[in-house]
Amino acid sequence: MTMPQSRDEFRALALRAMRDGTGSPSADFRLGQLEAIEALGYDRNRLLLVQRTGWGKSIVYFATTKLLRDGGSGPTLIVSPLLSLMRNQLELAARMGLRAERLDSDNQKIAGEWERIYGALERNEVDVLLVSPERLANATFRERAQDQLFARLGLLVVDEAHCISDWGHDFRPHYRLITQFVRFLARNVPMLATTATADERVVEDVRTQLGGIEVVRGKLGRDSLHLDVIAGLSYAERLAWLARALSDNRLPGSGIIYTLTTRDANIVAEWLRSRDIDAQAYHGKIDTLERAVREQLLLNNRVKALVATSALGMGYDKGDLGFVVHFQSTQSVVHYYQMVGRAGRAIERAYCVLLTGSEDDEIIEYFVRSALPSEELVDDILRAIVEQPRSNAMLMAAVNAPKAKVDRALEFLALETPSPILQIETNWSRTAVPYEYPVERARALAARREEERALMTAYASGEKCLMQFLGHSLGDTSIEPCGRCGVCTGTALVEVGEIEQEAELAEDFLNHREIVLSVRKQWPVGGLPSYGFGSGIRIATDLRSEEGRALAYFQLGRSGRRLRSEKYLLTPARFSEKTVSEAAALIRAWNPQPSPSWIVPMPSLNRPELVPEFAERLGEELRLPVHRALRKIFATEEQKGMENSSFQARNLDGSLEVTPFTDMEQPGFFVDDMYDSGWTVAVAVALLRRAGAGIVYPFTLSKASGRE
Repeated sequence: MTMPQSRDEFRALALRAMRDGTGSPSADFRLGQLEAIEALGYDRNRLLLVQRTGWGKSIVYFATTKLLRDGGSGPTLIVSPLLSLMRNQLELAARMGLRAERLDSDNQKIAGEWERIYGALERNEVDVLLVSPERLANATFRERAQDQLFARLGLLVVDEAHCISDWGHDFRPHYRLITQFVRFLARNVPMLATTATADERVVEDVRTQLGGIEVVRGKLGRDSLHLDVIAGLSYAERLAWLARALSDNRLPGSGIIYTLTTRDANIVAEWLRSRDIDAQAYHGKIDTLERAVREQLLLNNRVKALVATSALGMGYDKGDLGFVVHFQSTQSVVHYYQMVGRAGRAIERAYCVLLTGSEDDEIIEYFVRSALPSEELVDDILRAIVEQPRSNAMLMAAVNAPKAKVDRALEFLALETPSPILQIETNWSRTAVPYEYPVERARALAARREEERALMTAYASGEKCLMQFLGHSLGDTSIEPCGRCGVCTGTALVEVGEIEQEAELAEDFLNHREIVLSVRKQWPVGGLPSYGFGSGIRIATDLRSEEGRALAYFQLGRSGRRLRSEKYLLTPARFSEKTVSEAAALIRAWNPQPSPSWIVPMPSLNRPELVPEFAERLGEELRLPVHRALRKIFATEEQKGMENSSFQARNLDGSLEVTPFTDMEQPGFFVDDMYDSGWTVAVAVALLRRAGAGIVYPFTLSKASGRE
């Protein structure tokens, strides 16, 4: 088929493609959709389309692809940020009769899948290829796709284009590769960049980077969304609010509850299930296939809610999503609008509620600080690879920073132009390129993040129509007060006074939730040379701890708050009789087998009696002897200052020694007040077992709040 000769013919074919995609023979275009398809497919223009979530941006690029392919053009390349988005897009493409494929880490696991896709590209049997921005950096992909895809590209689509911009809430460095690719793109190849969340600064930055691109902005108001904010609730009160709103069906249909951390996603989902509400956790630590199963459960309304981190963010397409609740605040108004935009796309009413609490600021502060890698971290990395080429793992032993931060800093440096680092196989080396950290850029970006946080705080204050506030913040000043939100109506779905009894139950749930301490199975890179524990090798089975338990999350629930007070606010610090009795009750309920015969406490030079004295009283409750068999030889830095496994483990190297005791070959408990990285447990237990101890069960009073 050749391209239509007239605009009228083109428009008729576009309408047919859209109706095929929606499955509705009577559907019509939304305002602006046909014009965008025409600009791309007929005029071969380049557009930045800023339209609200649910407007139908994917209809635009798939209908355009259908018309271009039928007219003899090459395939479409879609750069897409999330796997959940890709899954939805593949389904829509298939409905339009398009042959769509994706190349990502998921289908790489399927034997022969990538070769099948590359072969189909060679035979011109792929209409649409979806890739992540990170795939553009892959040498094999670039080599295989050069002739099969890039040289005959029919349309380039950059989805979630705000990710190109430093000023975007979700900047991803690999998106910068798109700007390099666009420079070599033939002018007759149309390009579409799309986003729902871009203020004027982001729009200008994206337009500058992509060059010669027309901006088309739509209205951001959503008549179906009923927004509300419930501020200042405790953790237990927010759990109670959710239980009441969901059990009474005040939040109709099925929806998403967003949390800031994996731990919170697990806790909220478990709490709701304990209240007979069908909820499932969703986060990056869940197997990819299982995440897809849970997405499908929500799509089919077979679960009341997914309790999700931002892993379920951009691109999840469910037209009848009835609600989006944020269990905690988020880092920006832009980010918030993106997520609530999942709701109410194809129904008349959906509820979007923001719950805020005291712990939000600390978590959001992390996102603010992580806008760019710090100058200190960049300098440390460059200094380390000047000494010798190092892999990501080897850098853990040289740089005191979490793995995620080191990986992000390497990604940042690798994509600087020109780059001061070069990767050969798995090792990074320093290039001869002079490099100066972009101080002003970092300061400006940090200031931008602070502005975003201030806007989110203002939104949560509830002093202005919530929909109007979002629209004005994102550049749509035409939005009038909506008359639907909690501010406009002065009412709430669930009043705070309704949840007092439920909040007590939530406190009990938090106090009695089983908190498992996982087992470290491998020594970090660098090892512990003083003890002879090797670098990066498996911890011998006969030196490992058993799975352990903790009494509470630090500062969470009654017990967690009490533990903090007893450790840091009392003079002298001492754990109460209630703490001892709760610990004993937990251990009796746990009842590990074979049953322990002794207790060894963790020593400290800073608070020499805090843990041992607690262990003595716990031993009396459990009728077990306590042996102070571990001795601290010298003071170490606080573990919370050690930011990765290598530093955390090495901080303990040589600092402990064991004095054998009678019957230590029997099973026993190792007791400490806090479990954070897990290395104190791993090292202390390995030393005890090497000295002749039987199997060892760790027990700590607290588990660090960020750990799950």
